[in-house]
Order: sequence, then C-alpha cells, then structure tokens
Amino acid sequence: MWRCVWCLLLWIGATGWARGSGPAVPSADEVVRSMVERLKSLPERHQGRAQVCRRVAVIETLEADGRVSERKTKEYRVAMTNGVETVRLLRVDNQEPPEADARSEERRDREARERYGRSSSFKKRRGVEVIDEALIRRFEYTWEGFEVIAGRTNHVLRFAASTTDSGRGAPQGFADRLMSQLEGRLWVDAEEHELVRVEAGLGRSFDVLAGVVASVQRLSLLIERFRLPDGRWVDGRFHTALEGRKFFSALRMRLQVEQDRYETGPADPG
Repeated sequence: MWRCVWCLLLWIGATGWARGSGPAVPSADEVVRSMVERLKSLPERHQGRAQVCRRVAVIETLEADGRVSERKTKEYRVAMTNGVETVRLLRVDNQEPPEADARSEERRDREARERYGRSSSFKKRRGVEVIDEALIRRFEYTWEGFEVIAGRTNHVLRFAASTTDSGRGAPQGFADRLMSQLEGRLWVDAEEHELVRVEAGLGRSFDVLAGVVASVQRLSLLIERFRLPDGRWVDGRFHTALEGRKFFSALRMRLQVEQDRYETGPADPG
C-alpha cells in the first residue's frame, strides 16, 4: 500500500514539475489582446506584398436525410496585393465557366474591391479569413489549455457571445442575430499570436422576424489557417453547414472553401 502511495506522490510531483517547466499560463484577455495587436499590423505586413493562390469552393444543397441533391464547384485564381484581393473565375464544375457567370463574378469582384479596398476598412471578403478585430471584441473568452498543431504550440480558448456589450443594441439583421448565438473554440499560435483554427456552432436556434423570413436550427463552422515556410500565415479551409428554413422552404446547405498552391506572383490574376 505504501509503495502505491509513494508512486502516486512521485507521479504528482513529476507532472507538476512538467507543467511548471512548460509555457507560462496566460489569461484569456492576454491572448486575445495579442491576437488583436497582430491583426492591427496586417496592413503594414501586407504592404508591398503580392501572392497568388488557388481557391476551390464547393456549394452543396442537401436533402432531409443528408443526401446531396445539388452540387456546384467553382475554381478561382486569387491574387492579393497590399491586402486587396483580385479574383478570377477559372472553372465551374471542372469546365470553362459560362460567359454570364464569368461576367457576374468579375462584377462582384470589382464591387468588393471598391467597398473593401479602402485603408479604413481593411479586410478580406469571400475568403477563408473572415475574422477581424470588431468581430473578436463581440465575444468573451476562457483559456482552456495548450495544444500542438503542425509542431507549434497553440493557446486554446473557448468563446461565447458577450453579454456586456452595452454599446450595441439588440441584434437586428440576420448576421447580427447569428453572431449573438455563436460559440465554440479557437486556437491561437503561442509564439506569433496568429489565429490558427476556429470551431464554432450555434448555442441555440433563432428566427428572423418571428420565423416568417427565416429560421436557423443548426450551424457549424470550421476555419483553418497555416504557416508557409517563409513565415507568412495564410488561409487554408473554411467549411460551414447550415440547416433551417427560408420563408416556407427547408434550407440545408454546405459550403467548403479551400485555398492552396500559394506562390509569389503578380497582383493581377489575369
């Protein structure tokens, strides 16, 4: 019996020593503050840089039993210079895109550059990186621990919509209502304070205009980013699935966006 107790004490001491010799345990506020400061430096870090990648988006409509009833795949070539994207549609369902689709994508891309190309509204659209400082500030965080991803140590934080944001009124629009119900976990690189991964879902279902316009019962969200050998952090995957109702029709859909083949290239993907 005493031998068992002695072994137990040795094990507790050893594990306690191992924790003490590892990375210092921060507060969730410290991790979030470092991540926000990193985001603020994005315009400066992107200044003068150009990169090109491939983006593949798969949009699926699902039946009630989960079977895919409709599926469309779009492949793009994306160039980014100074934080502004230029997107060109290359293929639709592995074929040359119809002329109408290509013109429509070009128009949306041009409108997006005009809207988000200003330095005061530096952000990306239609990509994987959909998190900015304003969004981060809408949530409360709890530090859960460390986790290693791709050989790098990450802080793991649990988050839920803030209940103390007095500067914001009751949620109004669809996106606002959605964010007010979102909760999950995120991973932040412990050394460079970059967002690495987000897993999120709805804390509860919600209706828009008492359910007349829309109702969302389930939603899942996955965002993954990775570090290139030259030190740049880039978008990797954005997956989301939604189940609900729009007007009087059931709505079940899944969107998967993946980006790869990153390289230095010209600003214009054409």
